[in-house]
Amino acid sequence: MGNSKETRIVLGSLRYKSAPDTTIGLKVPLIQTFKENIEFDRSLNVELQQVFNDERQKSTIFRPTGKFTLLFQNAYSGSTNYVPLENNLYYLNAELAANLQCISGTSIPWTGLPQYDEFDFVRTDYNVSGYTIPNSNGEYHRLFVPKSASSYNWNFFVSYAFENDYNKNLSAVEPKSGINLNWVSGDGIPFVVNNTTSRGLDIVALRCPVKHGVSVGEFIKLSFNYAGLDTFQVFSLGDETAGSEEYIVNIVNVGFLGNTFNNGVTGTFKRIIDIENPNDTISEYYVRRHKILTNSQDAVLVNAGFEQNIFGKKKKYESSGLTPNRVARVSVREGSQAYTLTFNTDIDIAPILDNQKRPISELFFTVMWKGYFGLMFGYGTYSGIKQGYGFNLPLVNGNSSNWWALINSNSNTNFQMGSYTNPPLGNGLGPGGTSIVFNYVQSLKKDDTLDGDLCEWNNYQQTERVISNLYHKLTYNPYVFRTGNNTNFANPFGYYYRPHFPITIREYSDYIETGDIQEVAGIPDYSYFSEKDDAFIWRDLYEYGYIDSNGIGVNYPFLNGKHYPYEDIIFRIIPEGTNYLDLILINDPVVDPCE
Repeated sequence: MGNSKETRIVLGSLRYKSAPDTTIGLKVPLIQTFKENIEFDRSLNVELQQVFNDERQKSTIFRPTGKFTLLFQNAYSGSTNYVPLENNLYYLNAELAANLQCISGTSIPWTGLPQYDEFDFVRTDYNVSGYTIPNSNGEYHRLFVPKSASSYNWNFFVSYAFENDYNKNLSAVEPKSGINLNWVSGDGIPFVVNNTTSRGLDIVALRCPVKHGVSVGEFIKLSFNYAGLDTFQVFSLGDETAGSEEYIVNIVNVGFLGNTFNNGVTGTFKRIIDIENPNDTISEYYVRRHKILTNSQDAVLVNAGFEQNIFGKKKKYESSGLTPNRVARVSVREGSQAYTLTFNTDIDIAPILDNQKRPISELFFTVMWKGYFGLMFGYGTYSGIKQGYGFNLPLVNGNSSNWWALINSNSNTNFQMGSYTNPPLGNGLGPGGTSIVFNYVQSLKKDDTLDGDLCEWNNYQQTERVISNLYHKLTYNPYVFRTGNNTNFANPFGYYYRPHFPITIREYSDYIETGDIQEVAGIPDYSYFSEKDDAFIWRDLYEYGYIDSNGIGVNYPFLNGKHYPYEDIIFRIIPEGTNYLDLILINDPVVDPCE
């Protein structure tokens, strides 16, 4: 008789700080616990639940899956002299163009919109005569290969954030003053000074074009000083208008002299949580960089069964008399299909550390515009994708922000480009009477790197905050398709999309552990040593399947030794100048007419 299993009972709060303690009773059966060892008998009772959990915790293999709902507003109409495209627009002036062409006997520009297939995740225009298959004259734009239908417009990858860029050049326009701010990512949060009053006090308001992430009572360290002082306590936030608390930091004007805090003065600041411990509690700012973990052919994109978005499909019948080539067809302006994305390769996270050199807790779906049919990408040396952040999206005086200007190298992505010409169909239509050059992005491959979101990290809190998401911008090649919005070749209107979408694969706890290395065993190597506290601080990684009282944790399916995380993603292609933010609308209060 005996207890050969050496049972250990651990309080929940000693395992994870947020876990509850539970009263546990053990029933000790008075049964025989040993038996005679029979030669060659090696059978053993196995508890399947424990075996499953042990295998789950040890596994480092992932197969991410997601559902993408594509939302796209086909906003820019125009015309083209390139015959294959002109014959396949979604026409807006068909009757007028047909009548004028009949009366005059000459070619009339047919105004319309490029069809939804030019933006869809999976192209379906595999049998369009003169465009994707040869017409009676043997002419076509590109031969359509059905197995490539999901890779002509977009490529899909898995990536992770692996390092920080503290020297990324950034620019934004502060909305109220219209002042252009230029700074480097590591400098912190940019601002414009605006002197005002609040609660009977003179206030220096620091107006920011990005969400500052500061709380009342915390401190900010400015990029300049007043009488040798560069750190000030936050008195209040906002200017009493809706949402302004996220963009305005107020400090008390105690009688500042000189020009240091004059209206219109610009600078940057960094957040400090505890003025008594500034070295540990000051935030750092950076653009996180991504590394690709898969190749383009590893992605498997299929239609999601019975899934469509709420906006439906917008299409119409174009009769033969109302098309320039006299061919009847159905044109699609916008679609509604959702898609399921999986990958046919394993992602092993064992050797991977994130951009803070911790065990990785997030992967990313990275979506890249390829544009093989060559409708986008400007022209000549300005043929690449442009990139910027959420604060670069608003129009400035009705025009695109100068950040997106073709000559601004700071917004270049520098992805490797491919190109082709299509003579004789494109002869004489390019700049200076040359042939049109159709540009596209060459597919990224494993271990390629690209920029990600603008972020803040605080060592004392051990948390990362996304300040602003990265966006890519696409513009039409004006020699292929001319719109009323891209007559400004230097800075035309276009479409934005967000390339990176996080997939949480593990969660860090919502509390901070502290420990002395001489007294606590198992302090992780990613912990931070606080000089003031004279101790290491860190956040524990929760086990797979554990969900704490705040709902933090993951419980994805685990099968055949692999984890299958899933994300439901809304992918928006945003026309420039439209409402690109998700707004919460509050109805006006109901007022009784008698009041």
